[in-house]
Amino acid sequence: MNIKTVLSSAISSLIAGVCLSTSISQAFAAGDLSFSRDIDIIDTQINITAEAEEEENLIYKELPISSFIVSDLSPQTDSLFDRTNWSYSKWEDCHYIFLPATADRTKLIIDYNSDEGTIYLDDEELVSGEYTDILSRKDEFQIKTAKGTDCGKLKIMQSDRGSIYIDTNGFCGFSKLFANRFIDFPAYSLMLDAEGNIVYEGEIKKVSSHGNSSWDYSKKKPYNIKLPKKADLFGMGKAKKWVLLSNYLDHSMLRNKLTEEMCKAAGMECTMDTVFADLYTDGEYSGTYQLCEKVQVQKNRVNITDLEEETEKVNEQELSSYERRIVGAEKADEYMENSYKYFDIPNDPEDITGGYLLQLVQWNRYGLKATSGFTTSRGQCVSIEGPEYASKAQAEYIRGFVQDMEDAIYSDTGYNSKGKHYTEYIDLDSVARAYLVQEISMNIDATYNSFYFWKDSDLKGDGKLHFSPMWDFDLSYNNFITSRTNSDGNTGWSSLYNNLFAAYFPIHGSKLTIPESGRPAAGISWLGQLYKCKDFHCRTADIYFKDFEPFLKKLTGGDSPYLTEMGKELSASAEMNNMLWHTYGGAKYCVFGSSSGATYLESVDIVRQFIEKRTNWLSSLWKNDRSSLGDINYDGEINVSDLLALQKWLMGSGRTVYLENADENSDGVVDVFDLCQLRSHLLNAGGDK
Repeated sequence: MNIKTVLSSAISSLIAGVCLSTSISQAFAAGDLSFSRDIDIIDTQINITAEAEEEENLIYKELPISSFIVSDLSPQTDSLFDRTNWSYSKWEDCHYIFLPATADRTKLIIDYNSDEGTIYLDDEELVSGEYTDILSRKDEFQIKTAKGTDCGKLKIMQSDRGSIYIDTNGFCGFSKLFANRFIDFPAYSLMLDAEGNIVYEGEIKKVSSHGNSSWDYSKKKPYNIKLPKKADLFGMGKAKKWVLLSNYLDHSMLRNKLTEEMCKAAGMECTMDTVFADLYTDGEYSGTYQLCEKVQVQKNRVNITDLEEETEKVNEQELSSYERRIVGAEKADEYMENSYKYFDIPNDPEDITGGYLLQLVQWNRYGLKATSGFTTSRGQCVSIEGPEYASKAQAEYIRGFVQDMEDAIYSDTGYNSKGKHYTEYIDLDSVARAYLVQEISMNIDATYNSFYFWKDSDLKGDGKLHFSPMWDFDLSYNNFITSRTNSDGNTGWSSLYNNLFAAYFPIHGSKLTIPESGRPAAGISWLGQLYKCKDFHCRTADIYFKDFEPFLKKLTGGDSPYLTEMGKELSASAEMNNMLWHTYGGAKYCVFGSSSGATYLESVDIVRQFIEKRTNWLSSLWKNDRSSLGDINYDGEINVSDLLALQKWLMGSGRTVYLENADENSDGVVDVFDLCQLRSHLLNAGGDK
């Protein structure tokens, strides 16, 4: 006899007696919400009214059946956690069973607890605790008890994605986390691909809450998970730390995924991999989730020198045990330009030039979110994500490097007081690509939050800042209506495809939009200031037409747009997700705005149409901004300064030279022959080509 059959009754009793009677939505109602993302609070009265109306006349919400659990969902394993309780849909006033791809509907165990004896599905007796094939016969049944009580309909849906089971073994960890997002708990997990192959089976060291607005405004919660040791999940490479995104605020559930695909197509560094899976928590179906690599310094993530690990090697205590100190401010959570915070760590490794993983953060999150960090002279808050516990020397080094870069980009010439151009601090192509992702997507966070960049050790890398990976795009692509205004008087609206947006961000904390910060932060962000520079502007246009426009046209155009195909691939899982969360069906089901279609694929097409319009407008805007062959320094002119710039680069100094501008003889390399040909052109043109 199958071990699952022997123990199914015990499992059913345990679940019924402990926590499966608490639904996810009920647990959410007990949670506390706190303001996070710097966005206007939308009037949600229409949403509240819609839900109140749906609560009326619910006949089958309360039944004499306290649990209805389907198990043996992964017959390839001996796990006892591959089970799901039924879910009640208040929108249809019926119950659902949501099955993963691995479930064999001809052989499932159903356990139930009924106050009125035996349950009948379409008048056929259902024996609790035994295998049955009844769920394979149809997708909808009428439920009755032995006493003849009408219990409404039971509907069956099945996904075609991989599945993730996380179980807290009676602790009810998820219900407790909904009530208090600051706790964490251990768990057990089983992960399977769609074919039933085991991806992971074992302990989860810690489950915790993830995100800010994505947690606060979502009934369907996102999570961080940490494994006890590194594991390769779904072919994404070995690591301990992972993220489960709920995408509750994005009714297409594809905004983060399509951005990932765009970044990969554009050749961006350190793009985090993701996969979709159906999540089951403590025996409850929880919906479609996106399992993501976590942004961190790690060989398979941001592959730079692990400075925190190197620092640990030369110190006896845990780095977190050393005292934190603050310079330039009264306390760690005070927003003050030119301040920084570090840990009083006694010893540094010999090389502290990298690697550093950094994140731009909002002024009002800096105190809570940044363990180590600094604020620039213009009020830009920077969290040092790695090393999380930075020493004084490390904080001062990277703070000084970033400040010198900032001084250069805000100068009239692009050079700082040390005579160094901003391209000596940043990889121009990297920051241009980062800007393009933010501008194309019209990301409402852009340079406010979740904007990552890094610097590797000078011994290993190029000694420059690189801007990646891209993260957090659920409220992009016209999914939230807001505006940004800079000190030049330019305003961009996130809902209008035909205006610039990311280019018009101020530094978060600027009195233009955040007067309560109390500090004189610059009214133009780093990206906004760079966009005003001719060389950055031209290089951005070059990269857009070469690396972004082809993908965007593939994404949105043709007979089978790639985005539409992505939606079709996810649709079976998405339809199940909607029956639980009702994330499409019209504006009244939106948390923010009205970016929702009547069906899932209509919600996807709303995104497709917006990106298509956005692409056409940007292509028209930048079509005349591309650089010309011979314009080495990207100043819009071809003259002796370009000759000097190419000569300096060939001698191993000066600013970066690009093949598109310098390959005069079209042989695929830039060398002294190109220098000679450019010189010849200039001489023939009388010194000015």
